[in-house]
Amino acid sequence: MSAKKFFFGLVALSFLGVALAFLIFNEKERDGHWPWPLNGRVVNQSQQAVKVWDDNHGFYWIAAGQASGNEKDVDHAQEPLSQRWCKIDAHTLVVKPDGSFANCPCYALGAGRPCIRFE
Repeated sequence: MSAKKFFFGLVALSFLGVALAFLIFNEKERDGHWPWPLNGRVVNQSQQAVKVWDDNHGFYWIAAGQASGNEKDVDHAQEPLSQRWCKIDAHTLVVKPDGSFANCPCYALGAGRPCIRFE
């Protein structure tokens, strides 16, 4: 393979990557949530159901010992232990066996609300 072909192949792949990123972020901007596979997920390792919310389906529950599927984008989850709301974004949130969250990126005042940031 010549250097010229390699260079143009690299440019084409870079362009494709930028176009794909633009499409994904454009989808987020249009309806406010991340498209699959960048949607929020919950893995519930506790013995109690977890109340979750997304802007398309409203409130619903993730059963004990279950995980959310790819068909719904979980935007917020309520921590069973403290009742605080976690804004998930494009992360996978783990609910520990004691009902607390293992890795909440940020907390919000309620479902559908933005993160609370103290900077």
